[in-house]
Amino acid sequence: MGLKKAVRAYLTANAKRKHENDVRSMTFHYDLHIGELENEKPQTLSNHKIITVFYDDIITQESGSKVSHNKAIDRASEDDIIIFCRREGRLFKYAKEYIGNAFEEHKDINLLYTDEDELDENGMPYDPYFKPDWSPDSYLNAFYIGSIYAARAGLVKKAIVNIGNPMIMPWDKANASYLDYSDMAVCDKLFGHMALIEGGFDQRDGMKFPIYHLDKVLFHRAYREDLFLGREFHKENHNIESPVKVSIVIPSKDHPEVLRQCLESLNRYGSGSKNVSYEIIVVDNGSCEDKKKQYEDLLEKMRTYISVPSKESIDSTAQNQGSGLTDISYIYEPRDFNFSYMCNLGASKASGDLILFLNDDIEIVSGEWLRELSYYAMLPHVGAVGCKLLYPADPSLNPDGSLIQHAGLTAIHIGPMHKLQRLSDSTAWYFGANRGTHDMCGVTAACLMVGRDKFEALGGYYEGLAVAFNDVDLNWRLLEEGYYNVCCNYFNLVHHESLSRGDDNADAKKTDRLMRENDTLMKRHMNMYTKDPFYHQALVNDDVAQDYIMANPKIPHPDEIESSNAQLVPKGYPDSWKNECVWFRTDYIGSLNKWNKMYYKGRKEKPVNDTGYFIKGYSFVVGSDNAIYNRTLLLRRVKSSDDLTPLEHCVYSFKVHDMLREDVEKNLKDQQSVEITGYRSRIEDGVLPKGTYQAGMLYKDTTSRTRVLNWGTKTMDVI
Repeated sequence: MGLKKAVRAYLTANAKRKHENDVRSMTFHYDLHIGELENEKPQTLSNHKIITVFYDDIITQESGSKVSHNKAIDRASEDDIIIFCRREGRLFKYAKEYIGNAFEEHKDINLLYTDEDELDENGMPYDPYFKPDWSPDSYLNAFYIGSIYAARAGLVKKAIVNIGNPMIMPWDKANASYLDYSDMAVCDKLFGHMALIEGGFDQRDGMKFPIYHLDKVLFHRAYREDLFLGREFHKENHNIESPVKVSIVIPSKDHPEVLRQCLESLNRYGSGSKNVSYEIIVVDNGSCEDKKKQYEDLLEKMRTYISVPSKESIDSTAQNQGSGLTDISYIYEPRDFNFSYMCNLGASKASGDLILFLNDDIEIVSGEWLRELSYYAMLPHVGAVGCKLLYPADPSLNPDGSLIQHAGLTAIHIGPMHKLQRLSDSTAWYFGANRGTHDMCGVTAACLMVGRDKFEALGGYYEGLAVAFNDVDLNWRLLEEGYYNVCCNYFNLVHHESLSRGDDNADAKKTDRLMRENDTLMKRHMNMYTKDPFYHQALVNDDVAQDYIMANPKIPHPDEIESSNAQLVPKGYPDSWKNECVWFRTDYIGSLNKWNKMYYKGRKEKPVNDTGYFIKGYSFVVGSDNAIYNRTLLLRRVKSSDDLTPLEHCVYSFKVHDMLREDVEKNLKDQQSVEITGYRSRIEDGVLPKGTYQAGMLYKDTTSRTRVLNWGTKTMDVI
């Protein structure tokens, strides 16, 4: 017995050392990477004269209304390029060449900004800030432009004469500033005036952005220098000068008790917004008779309660504060579930200037939310507006109620996702991503407000997407029309979506439907799968990572990895090996050609391989030291994508390419050795017989004879 223990201890120690070495070899070192890039001189295309002006040298003298600016600006020719940057730090070695080339290649662009990083205490670059493409509402909330921007001298000269005057936005001709102009840094004021001249606060011409984002790190900010120069993402407080009415459309079925909480919170916190009134339209697609009666009784109580002011709530728990409510409607139309149809039906009965689509499981927890959403939705350049949603407090899973459910939608190669989901809002993530106001590719229909005229001009929700991604489709159509979608992350509502409901991939029929509707969404908006303007291409785009993490640029593309040969296991594996302790997540499973279409569209390079199949995701063994396991990807033929009954005993096994997943490790503090949880496999055409295949993962303990496996619910068709 002592010998067995000694042997196992020896094998465990070896496995741990190998795991640690593998982690070290896969770890990406940003400082080395950026050092290599800095020494790569770009091809010189530009003959522009380029002038550098430090932020604190833009204004040389200011006395009362008299402002004197840098003489180099006066001496510059109209088409010269002026780079503005802070003195505290240093320009990228070939920053001038990259910027000159950008202006040469984009002759219609007069103003641009670039990405940046910070120097640590030893002078080494780290913590890069990969900025979004031009985001006017983000800019009005924070100087996210940061340490460097550049402009043609002609634009600078036009703007700098107004540097002493507040900016007047296109939607307001009453000489009012939308920023605390007196406290803004001079560089911030100059950029704002140039952006205004360039139409930066107007509705775009489709997907053409008026201000260019040169998506390269071209400035190293000095250690601990304030990125935002005193104007960081913050809480806002807006005024609405003229009366506006909001039509709140709430789809609901068979859950009057859930709707009750929503309506009571609406009544409690729907008031207090000057000049904002609202109506409620509940759309029911076929509750049973008993529930239908409960809905009718609830809404009648609400009508009576609101029409007769009282300090008592419906159940004596909420205080009436005068909601501004004008009407409650109940539409009952039994039919198969189609979220898009329900929303369109409710919107067709709306009389408001703005429409708010609200889930019945949303709880309002503070005042002024309706005013803030309404303010943004009324702006001419804004499309959909939403806000941060938190999960409800839970004694074991979310004791302080701080976990984020939604802080804006992000489009990655495999589809739309909620960045920051299940991370704590007590932390400020990625340069304020869960703070202040942000332009995003979209917001969830759990709380989505839009101008009724804009909604109707688009034709409403696309009813071909009955269950999933219909809100994403609406957001992306607005985006493609030139509107900016806004997520207000300086306040939150509570979304009573269960934290413990498990993985959405646990139900085969649901997974199949999601994949089919994702395919429909992709066909309608292929461009969004290749590039989300508000999510940088340098960030992780292939994996469902919660945080904003830089992707390792040295990892081969999926089509470049070595293909895996199939090993046939004729009798399969014993049922006793199946164990829920194996957590298996498939992010993508399907043809390599489809993946390449999403990845390579718009890029100059072409795929190395374009046939066969590609599978990727992450997996680990819960409650065990993952360093001691070897794993193998499994595929077996099943009846169909929504009937996972195996057609035969045999199983095909494949070697996986291990991937570092720091995001998974960061969020699994209670698990051991889970840094290398990511996996990828490429399978050549002709390796598998035709059919529908379910994927799984087998784990072999290298220190014992233990074997465990588990299967997922996503499938792929081999044709």
